[in-house]
Amino acid sequence: MKNFLFTILIALFGAAIWTGVAYSQKPVKRPTRAAPPKFNPSDFDGIFYADALSQLQGARPTPGSTTSGKSNVNAMAKNGDASSGSDGAAASNSSWKSLISGSSIEDLMKEAKLRIDGVITTPAKFAAGGVIEARKEFTLVATLMAIIQEYPEEIRWKHSSAYGRLIFSRMASNCKVGTQPVFNEAKLRSQDLGEVLKGSKLSGQMEEITWEETSDRTPAMKILEWALRENLAKQTASEKEFQQSKDEVKKYAELVAAYGLVLQQKGMNDADDETYAQFSQAMTDAAASVAAATIAGDAESARVGVGKIDQSCNKCHESYR
Repeated sequence: MKNFLFTILIALFGAAIWTGVAYSQKPVKRPTRAAPPKFNPSDFDGIFYADALSQLQGARPTPGSTTSGKSNVNAMAKNGDASSGSDGAAASNSSWKSLISGSSIEDLMKEAKLRIDGVITTPAKFAAGGVIEARKEFTLVATLMAIIQEYPEEIRWKHSSAYGRLIFSRMASNCKVGTQPVFNEAKLRSQDLGEVLKGSKLSGQMEEITWEETSDRTPAMKILEWALRENLAKQTASEKEFQQSKDEVKKYAELVAAYGLVLQQKGMNDADDETYAQFSQAMTDAAASVAAATIAGDAESARVGVGKIDQSCNKCHESYR
């Protein structure tokens, strides 16, 4: 009897376990999800413009221009330089942004570092002609640092720009002779530039420095000739060259436009000469038109603008050296 009852209990217990397992394996029904909405293009008629640019009124501004059609640079030249603390300072600072982009400055700085490294490989190469190229490149770096210093917004290397402007312009000034001490100093300044490009901050004893000391005319003219003859003229010679080099065209056009403003800064040679300022302004305006044409993809307008840069340079050189 006891065995019979024990058998019954075991059977009932087993059935209970099997029922629980079977229940636990019963599929759970997932909740019903709402279907994603579907839209037809016509649903938004009258809400958004099909072409927002077509709704803009008037001519679109070009780099270096204001709504009045007069150049910011021209206004700056009449009112004073960026260090004066006057309204001319604000005009000058805003002009840098309208003429050259932060990305162009960044590319030009990095490329200058590579060229500097290429001419300070050995003391012999440096003395044989590398010093001339080093002077040009360090002048370019110092000028870009000065522009960064006065740029109206935060861009790369702004925290190092004031001291960088000082040491690189002094380096450029020393690159008038290819002696061993100058070569050694150039190596050190190249290392400083490399650290800046990596994100380190330059700092040291500051001294006052003028625009004339920052961008001496002789290397400045070499920089402009290099940007025009070796780059812009070749890159806009044909539709094909232009289409393949649009980024480069824009970069060098912006550099030339910015240099037109540099040449008008207080203290620069002949900057107070009205005729010289007009030539510099004409170069800036022509270069700004090239940059604008490049953005628009207009090869012919870019080529015409490069021709106008050349004309302004030639007319200036007839009277000034």
